[in-house]
Amino acid sequence: MFGGAKKQVSLRFSTCGEVMIDGLAFSFGVESSGKASAKGLCVAISGDDIDNGRVTFSGLTRNCYVKGKLQPVRYDLKLITKSDGKRIYQARFPDIKIPDAIDSKPFKKVSEQDMINRMNNEISFKVTPHFSGDDMPEIMLTVYPFENVLTGSAAMWLNVTSDTDYFIHKIRKKHKGK
Repeated sequence: MFGGAKKQVSLRFSTCGEVMIDGLAFSFGVESSGKASAKGLCVAISGDDIDNGRVTFSGLTRNCYVKGKLQPVRYDLKLITKSDGKRIYQARFPDIKIPDAIDSKPFKKVSEQDMINRMNNEISFKVTPHFSGDDMPEIMLTVYPFENVLTGSAAMWLNVTSDTDYFIHKIRKKHKGK
């Protein structure tokens, strides 16, 4: 009677950088946090500065196993106009199979096999941002499963910068403040 809620298809970020830097490939990965699905997923990048053209993206790749070797495969990242008139970048992957989530209990010792399983289940991507302004606009990176678009998505707000030495400047600011 009280058997618990049925597990749904859902994703979470397994890897994701801190900031997107103009011209440098930005890597991110998702993994299942729910049940398996064979219906695929979609990568979307949105925000006001994408809609108005200040931030653009190119070069979406996905790491895929080809003949037993991990290789980057390039995909189209299309700038589309949604029904509300806003423009977003989107790449659809209807053939990606989302596996069942790997049980990860807190404080559990992680074995080498656990790590291999997690890496094999990760779906990883790279995309290159383009931005030349002096500010740091915010964009939303979303990866959602087609089977559960509303509650199964992994979404994160990220800043974009044209400062190719962003991390050096960040460390200097941190040390000056002490």
